This record gives sequence, structure tokens and C-alpha cells, in this order.
Amino acid sequence: MDADLTRDAPSPTVTLLTGNELLGLFFRHFLGEQAHLEVALANFHQRGISHSDLILVDAGHAQTEELSDLIDQFDEQTPLALVNIVPEQAEQLLEKHPGIRGVFYSNATREHLLKGICTLLAGGDWLPRMLMERLLGQLRRMRHLAESKATLTLREREILTLAGKGLSNAEIADQLGLSPHTIKSHIHNLLRKIGASNRAEAAYLLRSRLDWGEYRA
Repeated sequence: MDADLTRDAPSPTVTLLTGNELLGLFFRHFLGEQAHLEVALANFHQRGISHSDLILVDAGHAQTEELSDLIDQFDEQTPLALVNIVPEQAEQLLEKHPGIRGVFYSNATREHLLKGICTLLAGGDWLPRMLMERLLGQLRRMRHLAESKATLTLREREILTLAGKGLSNAEIADQLGLSPHTIKSHIHNLLRKIGASNRAEAAYLLRSRLDWGEYRA
């Protein structure tokens, strides 16, 4: 979709959820003038939002949990994007809500914002390059881990699950009736198999992605 949308066609509607009145006025003026879009404003607690072609969620000064609860209220039929957000918070929300279609950091330029919104309205996605590369890297690691899952022995899965619960080598050894040296050897082998660099990374991936059946953390 070109930024200069024709006036003959019905104007797409963009809904901005924000508690910042000035930001809302800016979006309404800027998008209306530059892209001939209809901009509807709503607050975070408003229910029954009317039809919209794109939902923008203002993340400025909002807690991640609040934003997550808000995103849960919408289905994935209408594209949703986060605006005025910092990279770390965006990554956390994308981890939990992969249906998010766009991210605009708080330092995004007007040109960047306009081009991204038009791309989203045309059915595309708009994510910052570094964020996209990080997500792709995680996806590749998850795929590698999923493929490596079958290579772990039952004992290695058991040990990894206990490590994921925060137990030390000595505590795992005591619980399983093995020596700490044996536990250390098992952990070294399983880290090599799944491609994790340390216990913390392996435990994180275990909690967030892998299903270990009866030994799930």
C-alpha cells in the first residue's frame, strides 16, 4: 500500500489504544493528513471496540503484564502493532504473543512509522531488523533443540528438568542418588547435544519451548 492512498477508496480505519491524549491527536492528524486514514482513539479499558483495519497499542508507560492482558482481548483477525515501545519489552511481548504483526520503537521516525503502518494495512509485517534477527535466531535454536530432543537419554531429560527448577549439581545428585561428578558429566553431554552454552540457557529453553512429557518442569 502506498502512503498516498487514493481518496476515492474507503479510508482504512486505524484504532490507537493509548492513555496519552497528545499522542492520540498526533496520530489522528499525522495519519489523516499523510495517508488519508481514519484514526479512532480508545483507552486501555474500553470494551467493544468497533471494526478496525489495524490496532495500534501505545506501550509508553504501560507495564508488560498490562499490555499482555490487553493483547489477549483481541483475536488475530485484525493486525496488531506495538508503538512507543522499548526493545526489551517488545521482545518479551513477541515471545508471548507471536501474532503481533508490527513493532515501532519509541525513537521511530515519522517516515518509518508511516511506511510501517501502510505495510501492515497491506497485509505485511513490520519488525525492526535487530528484533527480527533475534527472533529468527531463537527460532533456529528452538528447531535445533526440538530435533535434538530425541537424542537425550531419559536420565539426561530428568537431570535437565531438575536443573530447570533451579537445583544445583549437588542437589540433583542427592535427589537421584548419584555423585555430583556424574551429574556434571551428564549436564556437559546434554548441553553439547542441544547446543546450549550453559545451564541457564538450557533451562530457559526447556521452560519456554520443549515438552518433556512426564519430566516437564
